[in-house]
Amino acid sequence: MRNKKILITGATKGLGLECVKYYLKKNYQIIATGRDEKYLKNFSKQITFIKGDFLNQKVRNNFYKKIKNIKNIDAVIHCMGGGLGYREPLIELKNFNDLFMLNLGVASEINNKIIDNLNPKSSYIVHIGSTASSEAIGSVGYNSVKAAIVAYVKSLAINLMYRKIFVSCILPGAFIAPGNAFERLKLNNKKVYLEFKNKRLPRKKIANASELMPLLNILTSKKGEMLAGSSITIDAGETKSYNL
Repeated sequence: MRNKKILITGATKGLGLECVKYYLKKNYQIIATGRDEKYLKNFSKQITFIKGDFLNQKVRNNFYKKIKNIKNIDAVIHCMGGGLGYREPLIELKNFNDLFMLNLGVASEINNKIIDNLNPKSSYIVHIGSTASSEAIGSVGYNSVKAAIVAYVKSLAINLMYRKIFVSCILPGAFIAPGNAFERLKLNNKKVYLEFKNKRLPRKKIANASELMPLLNILTSKKGEMLAGSSITIDAGETKSYNL
């Protein structure tokens, strides 16, 4: 039997990096994208890594050329995303566009370009949203683009199931992983980090990214096909504990 193939965007840190490590252990062939290979150096001989800022169209076009002949991709996980530090409520249009492209626009274009590269027997696309997708706990721009992912996933899933392509989404709460926002918060402002952990989280613990992997494993397999179109919150009750 051939090794399964998975494309992971935003794979150079955070949840994307955790996905690389997890699916390597499952003997997947991995195509990874991202801007900085610092955390991927230990895996460089085991994966196909395409480096670049995917907000740049030229970088994306180069990526499409490189994967043109890679067929029967079994799964895609879109981990590329973030808030870019934009916190203003009356967000500038350019900043809004940047947020949209980072969190959904680029992923949508990639889906369009690789649709014929997916395994026709069955394949899986998973987008990473946030508890902000439904709870509006972040900035106006971030909340809005993360909410858009939920509508996109629901709509796309309905339209692709006839091709045996199953699209879903997870909405994680706070978690820590190499290079992600909560690791930076822990390093740069331990007081705020501890206050968040102790006052906002029912189990008084920041999740490790590895705790998200069992759900992603289901969504990238036949066991998760009934969840196509779903956006699943995974936050250990975090969004029920906010004092609004």
